[in-house]
Formats: sequence, structure tokens, C-alpha cells
Amino acid sequence: MSSLRVMVTGATGFIGAPLVQKLLACGCEVLAISRRKPEGKSTQGSCEGHQADWLEADLSRPESYQDALIAFAPQVLIHLAWQGIPDYSFATSLDNQNQSLALLSFVIGLESLQKVLVSGSCWEYAHAKGECSETDISQPQNDFTWAKHSIRSWLETHCGDKNIKYAWFRIFYVYGPGQRSGSLLSSIFDKLKEGQLPDIRTPLDANDYVYIDDVVDGFVTAVKSAFKSGIYNLGSGASTPVLDVCRLAESVVMDSSLLTQQLVQNAQSSSSEVDFWAGLAVTKDNLNWTPKTTLAKGISQTWNYVKSQ
Repeated sequence: MSSLRVMVTGATGFIGAPLVQKLLACGCEVLAISRRKPEGKSTQGSCEGHQADWLEADLSRPESYQDALIAFAPQVLIHLAWQGIPDYSFATSLDNQNQSLALLSFVIGLESLQKVLVSGSCWEYAHAKGECSETDISQPQNDFTWAKHSIRSWLETHCGDKNIKYAWFRIFYVYGPGQRSGSLLSSIFDKLKEGQLPDIRTPLDANDYVYIDDVVDGFVTAVKSAFKSGIYNLGSGASTPVLDVCRLAESVVMDSSLLTQQLVQNAQSSSSEVDFWAGLAVTKDNLNWTPKTTLAKGISQTWNYVKSQ
């Protein structure tokens, strides 16, 4: 993988920031794109002697990135950028769709490009319960998933015409160091520091939680390996109730389970309305990727990061 030229949009985001560092550590040349450079850094970031070029660009203004992309001649595009989260309205989804299609259309027109890797979402499956297989036929359920589906459909058509490989990563509930404030685990830690747990009305609802390092490894695996174009899931392959996330976090932070037990007693429902997880058969077979971090280890590592800040 040495000297592969990889461009990354959303390079300062939760997934983008550690991904840029991992690519640099692997010896890639990286063009990191974001609306603003990382705070405290110059136009270049570094990792173990390797450097990334940082480009301040606004995806709503193609003229802010086109010349730089022509000069860089990327072999791999990793498209993570999605503005406005957690705003999933039609207006925001449409803006992101248009910006993504403009970028993708321009980049796949460059003769240098060999692969496109894009971050999708587990919400595209619209499953409330059960396994979400990569081969499932799914339909948009809201404006956000409509925008994601339309981008993927466009890629499927145009990458095939250009003989460019694409991987559409449907990412499940990713967590870990650097996660945005207000996310589940961040909220739990914030309350535990006050000797409390957040008011969770449906603690038995279960989702598939996948650690950030495993998600980053999924993208890096696709950068350095041959694969078949298509949909790939990045998840743990199992569902975990919110209650168990709280219990593990309380054990790590307070060496206790008393608050979690109280949460069970206060719950407004004794049943689960949500319980779904990633099927990984295609991802394992075609990408040779499996998650390595247990939920207990991931929560512990995230808490160590929170304490260090």
C-alpha cells in the first residue's frame, strides 16, 4: 500500500481524523479535506514521520477543491463528509446529496482513480429487529436514507462504466474516543461523573455497537486490498441492549451496577422495540474484515480517553 494517493473528505470528523492518521502510518500519501484545518495545525499533519496535505474546501463550492484534486491525482477516494448531523431534514439531506454527487462525478472523471469508499448508514436497512444482511433489498424510509440510497445507486451505475471499484460501508452504531457530545456513551459518561445515569426510557432497546478503531480498519483494509464492488457492513455482528451499555460503563467508571439496576426499575417499558445487528457474511468473505474490539474493551478505552481530556 506504500505511496498510494488517498483523498479523505470529512477528514476532521469522528471517523476521518483517526483514519487519516492510520493511512499515514501505513505510508499512504493523504490529501485531507475539511471545511477548516484541525485546530493548532498548519497545512500539514503528521504521523510517524509521514505528512498529510490539508485542503480547506467547501463541498458546496466545487471550485474550492477541483484544482487541488487534479494536482493530487487520487487513486482512492474516501468520502465521509456529511454536513448538518443530527439534522436529517429534507433540505439538509438534499444539500448533502447534491454536494456528494458533484464531488463523486468530478473525481471519477480523473484517470488516476481506482477505488471509491463511501460511508453509508445502518439506517438504510430500516430494520427494527433482526439481522441486517448486506444482500437485503431495502427502501428509503426518510429523507436521510433517500439521499444515501440515491448516492449509492448513482455510484453503482457510474463506477461500473468507468471500471472503478466502489465499497459502500453501512456503518452501525460506532462509538469511541472523540465521539460527539450527546451521543449515547458520551451522555452516560457525563452523568456517571455526577453519580447518575441518564433518563433512558427504553433501556432494553438493542443496537449493534462497533468501536471506532474497527471501523477505521475496515476502510484501511479496503484501501489496501482487492474487493468486489458493493455493500459492506461495519458492525460488531451482535446487538446489545442499552441497559448492558450502561452496566458496562458504570462498572468501568464506578465499579458498581447499582445505578443500572435502578434504571431497570424505572423503565417505562419491559420490552424491546428495537433489536437489530449487522450481518457480516459478505464483508468477511469479500473484504476479509471482522471486528476485533469487544464492547467491554471499547467502553474501557473510551473512558480512559475521556479521563485524559
